[in-house]
Amino acid sequence: MNKLPAITMMLLLLAAAPAFAQVMHQTETVTLGKITAVDLQRGTLTLDTGVQFTLAPSLQYTTTPAINQEVQVTYSEQGGQKVARIIDLAPRNINKR
Repeated sequence: MNKLPAITMMLLLLAAAPAFAQVMHQTETVTLGKITAVDLQRGTLTLDTGVQFTLAPSLQYTTTPAINQEVQVTYSEQGGQKVARIIDLAPRNINKR
């Protein structure tokens, strides 16, 4: 019985474990607010709550973010920064704060 495939598979799983753990450890948070500043060139967005986000390269949005829009931002924290992953128009039936 050849044990090489089983050993190879085990080594691959062990090598991938740190990356998998980092992805699984990231939690996403959702917040609501009105956009007070947006800079697509620098990749930043600020809400009226004072929270500033860095826009993820893979950012998804339903409309181009614009000042005074009520939005719902889904983000995760990476290296001390809030990284926006999804920006949607805020649902009208949800009270902010």
